[in-house]
Amino acid sequence: MERVAFLIEDTGEHFGALLNPETVLMSRTAGVEPHRSGGGRLAGAALADDPLLFTGGGHTELRMDLVFDVDLAPAHLSVSDVRQMTRHIWSLAENSTEVEQQRRPPSVRFVWGRAWNVPGVVTEVAERFDRFAPDGSPLRSWMRLVFVRVGQNPDEEGGENYELAQRLPAVDLTAPPVGALEVIGDGADEDLMEEDDGNSMVSLPHVPPGELGILSWRAFGTPLQWKLLLGYNNIDNPFGFAGPLAVPPVVEDR
Repeated sequence: MERVAFLIEDTGEHFGALLNPETVLMSRTAGVEPHRSGGGRLAGAALADDPLLFTGGGHTELRMDLVFDVDLAPAHLSVSDVRQMTRHIWSLAENSTEVEQQRRPPSVRFVWGRAWNVPGVVTEVAERFDRFAPDGSPLRSWMRLVFVRVGQNPDEEGGENYELAQRLPAVDLTAPPVGALEVIGDGADEDLMEEDDGNSMVSLPHVPPGELGILSWRAFGTPLQWKLLLGYNNIDNPFGFAGPLAVPPVVEDR
């Protein structure tokens, strides 16, 4: 498996993680603030919610935990203090770059194989040591960092949503079907009903969520395009529908 890396855009330097994170928490805060006037916040006893001011923009961040241990260091490195491996990550949160006569953290790309390529800055770093040498040198580090995306719309060229879309097969939703897929539900939900052509209600099988990815994989070779498959078949309810499903063709040349 490819390792997580942080690439400094100005210098081309990159720092790899010793072990990849088990989880990455990605969160988004929209550009919304409480509406204020010169006298303070606008509110009223008759209002159920405070008035909001939509400012645009927003805030997208990634949180992850990384582990470093001197016993896991590559053989060609002579490491007696785990901080020798983590100091480069710390430097990403230092104001080491000058932009328009102002100091700021360096512009970095969070890169993980072909799946992640996110521009931003490291805004927070915390490190916990829990194993020490007789002289007090820390030997193991649990590092937590916060990475904030900057300067790019995720749906524009270069953004992570754009890059993901480029790796998915293109599907022609206007072409006649090239195949069909059977749908196997477990029948666990008896409340899923729809009208048949005679206006009588018929029971639909319950389709487990995991089945959606399997259907997409069988149709397109990826589990990520089940929405296109259901849309092509005019299915609104992803958890209750009958088969077979018509499969649209995949476009070979994008």
